[in-house]
Amino acid sequence: MKAHVRYFWLLVIILISCSGCADKIEIEEEGFVLTLGIDLAEDGEGLAITYEIADPMAGNPGSDPSREEVQAITLNAPDILSARDLTNASETRNVNFYHTKAIVFSEKLARSERFLEVIEMLTRDRQIRRTMYFIISKERAEEFIRNNKPALEASPHKYFDFMSRRWKRNALVPDTTLHNFLHETYTEAGLALGIYTTTNVNEGTDESENSENEDNFLPGEIEKKGGTTIQTIGAAVFKNGKMIGTMTGEEQRITAILKEDVKPSEILFTFPDPLKENTRITGKATNIRTKVNVNVDESTPKVYVQEWMEIKILSLPSMIDYVEDMNKQKILIKSLEERFTSKALRFINRTQTEFEAEPFNWASTVRSKFFTYQEYVTYDWMQKYKDAEVQVEFIVTIDDMGKMLKPHKMSKENEGE
Repeated sequence: MKAHVRYFWLLVIILISCSGCADKIEIEEEGFVLTLGIDLAEDGEGLAITYEIADPMAGNPGSDPSREEVQAITLNAPDILSARDLTNASETRNVNFYHTKAIVFSEKLARSERFLEVIEMLTRDRQIRRTMYFIISKERAEEFIRNNKPALEASPHKYFDFMSRRWKRNALVPDTTLHNFLHETYTEAGLALGIYTTTNVNEGTDESENSENEDNFLPGEIEKKGGTTIQTIGAAVFKNGKMIGTMTGEEQRITAILKEDVKPSEILFTFPDPLKENTRITGKATNIRTKVNVNVDESTPKVYVQEWMEIKILSLPSMIDYVEDMNKQKILIKSLEERFTSKALRFINRTQTEFEAEPFNWASTVRSKFFTYQEYVTYDWMQKYKDAEVQVEFIVTIDDMGKMLKPHKMSKENEGE
């Protein structure tokens, strides 16, 4: 009898281990979406969904050399999931989002009342990974995807992989994924940011306004010839799940600096020479550290921000001796601290008056001041921030003056004396 029981359980184990492969996935049957684009339908009903799907036949021996590695497909549907099945009315591949790198929304959709509804659709699908980059395009998402032709990449799917590394290093755009956006939106404590981009370049550039600063641009305003047509700089600003404005690359860098969390590894910038203002010095900020303290004991909150950074001087066109002349070096440091403080306070004032919320994640510091979460909610930081008194202090040290110990000998007039 015991032997029969053993055989029975052995048979059960064998049957379980040989359950079959009914749910297997054949790679040859899959259509891997690299970029997902979402627009409002042009007829005003439903959504226009664009799939940029990898073409497995491109690049194979014997295939047409002119064949593109991706195919863009656009169709109208009530939502994203129904569009995925509707694609199979004409395409043989089973569309999936397992390898999707980025999700692109048009600015028109992002500013509409339907945007949160679309986001809600996305969060319920198991194939939608929250690590997708969250991108807002000035034009329709379909147009952006079809015009995205990387000049230096043979494989389009590599574009967002490589660009995301540049974004983290230079801080010209926020490193925003779908998860970051959802977290910042549903906490209702401040602004959420999206990566802002376009393929329509040189739209209304005001050269007199932006020519002095290398980062004070929005997408499409950088004067550039040749190469990839895409320009990604600055941020789309969201409040309560709806786009309400934009930030330039310079303002996005200020946002990254004023946050207490992960910092950009280096920020390259230029600034006027304090002793010869018709020339500009090139510097690189590294080892950036931030400390934020918020006093919530009074009716009007008081925010005190301290910033430490080391500056490497990369070019010195004026040839003024800031290396050995310590008095001149003090003037240089003071001008940097005053310039950084002025720009930071001006942008903070804009967030208080125009956006009426902050993108710096200072809510985390405020939350730590309360014993319970309910006390923090009752305090209503977003409402209090509009009237907050903010002080910013920059502490700058010159880390390096480049390879030259001292500039070439110049006249006293050129040295600013």
